Amino acid sequence: MPHRSEMLSIAGVQTHVLRGGRGAPLLVLPPEFAANRWFPYHDALAARFQVFAPDHLGFGNSERPDWLEGIDDQVLHYVDLLDTLGLERVAVMGLSLGGWIAAELAVAYPQRVERLVLVGAAGLKVDGVPRFDVFTHPIEETLQTLFHDQDRWVQLVSTDLGPEVILRAYHESATLARLTWNPYMYNPELERRLRRVKAPTLVVWGDDDRFLPLPHGEAYARSIPGARLQVIAQCGHFPPFEQTDAFLRCVTEFLLADSDGAEHP
Repeated sequence: MPHRSEMLSIAGVQTHVLRGGRGAPLLVLPPEFAANRWFPYHDALAARFQVFAPDHLGFGNSERPDWLEGIDDQVLHYVDLLDTLGLERVAVMGLSLGGWIAAELAVAYPQRVERLVLVGAAGLKVDGVPRFDVFTHPIEETLQTLFHDQDRWVQLVSTDLGPEVILRAYHESATLARLTWNPYMYNPELERRLRRVKAPTLVVWGDDDRFLPLPHGEAYARSIPGARLQVIAQCGHFPPFEQTDAFLRCVTEFLLADSDGAEHP
């Protein structure tokens, strides 16, 4: 599916957006390791929706402004992005870090989110459940941990490992630390605030997620009113990369369903 790359000025901040497809708008917020990439699952979604896939501030080709300090800054930026694009209400899908941002967006601005899909979303802390510490492991080990089939990690590695790519990876790691270091990879207020989410919500999790184990997905599904949890078998942290067909089936069915649950064309 053809797509295009755009640089937009959002409240004076240069923001990179990939977009493609036609139909109802779908904002896809990427994980922390996949900025500025248009993957096969984007193509499949673009066959039914108009997909907007921005780079988070400080990731990919998007600028990192001096004022960027936390997830709330990313949320406000995406509200400005929707305003710039002229989109009042959209379906929002977020993966990992993008899932955390999507959840916070749906909490703070429920009127802007038509439907919500959280895929391996960060943002919560479950007592007694260990989480992988991305800041204390080599990047190769981190990427392997994201998959049930550890050989699949190469999907996230650029074929060009020149100085520019290495510098960008360092820059993105610094941004991730700035956004999530304190407290590490979660918001202690988020779980109790999830009751404010008004959008129909699908929580998608891999059954072998060793990065953020399944109890995190169960906590999201339990805390968001009416949310449904879809667990994908033989899958790690990134269902759209590892079990693409199963992921697309459940997400597309959910996004196309009427309020009574019946799918519409």
